[in-house]
Amino acid sequence: MMPYLQKYEIIDTGWKIKPWVKIDIEKLKSWYTNLEQQYGDWKFIYSNHKHMWEKDPGDATGINGHVFQPDTSWYTLCHNSNIEGPLPPERSMSLPEYQDVDDHNLNPRKCFNGYGLDVVRNLPVRSKRVVVSITTPGTKLAMHQDQPDKIRFHITLKTNNRFKWVIDGEDIDIPEDGWIYLVNTSLPHYIHNTGDTDRISMYGKVWTNDVL
Repeated sequence: MMPYLQKYEIIDTGWKIKPWVKIDIEKLKSWYTNLEQQYGDWKFIYSNHKHMWEKDPGDATGINGHVFQPDTSWYTLCHNSNIEGPLPPERSMSLPEYQDVDDHNLNPRKCFNGYGLDVVRNLPVRSKRVVVSITTPGTKLAMHQDQPDKIRFHITLKTNNRFKWVIDGEDIDIPEDGWIYLVNTSLPHYIHNTGDTDRISMYGKVWTNDVL
């Protein structure tokens, strides 16, 4: 079984998802546009770069992995190395030459700068492993849990009304409204873009105990 399909302890936070910190969403969107213009060649595109994984976490059936599309893509914004260009977002699946040593620090890469980095550095708690995800139409992440010592924050930059985020059996919206949302990702959850436009988000990990 893939590591990300393991069963973990569920942490009772008292909520599944909640708004946390307000940001300037238009400024963050402008930052993302600059990211695409200046570092577009650092984007990890599934069909082009999945060879960087030792074990591909994708599975077209959705049974033993995620359903990625050829253009499903990510920007890996943090990495404990000086490697430039695309890097796999699923670190545990990476080939040894693309892995990083997790020292529990943020470790921003050169592409992680400006307002995007300011947003994360100004969070009330420490964070790590921040990613921008471009969930293209048809992409589906299989039902899974994250390890309970950390949960995720999410910022939606672009979405559509047919994007599904299901957590603990409940269909929950993470709107494009300028809030950073905390999500209790120790609960079973999956996402599925059933729309015909990309869904773009920035997310990262924060320590559960810090938040609680």
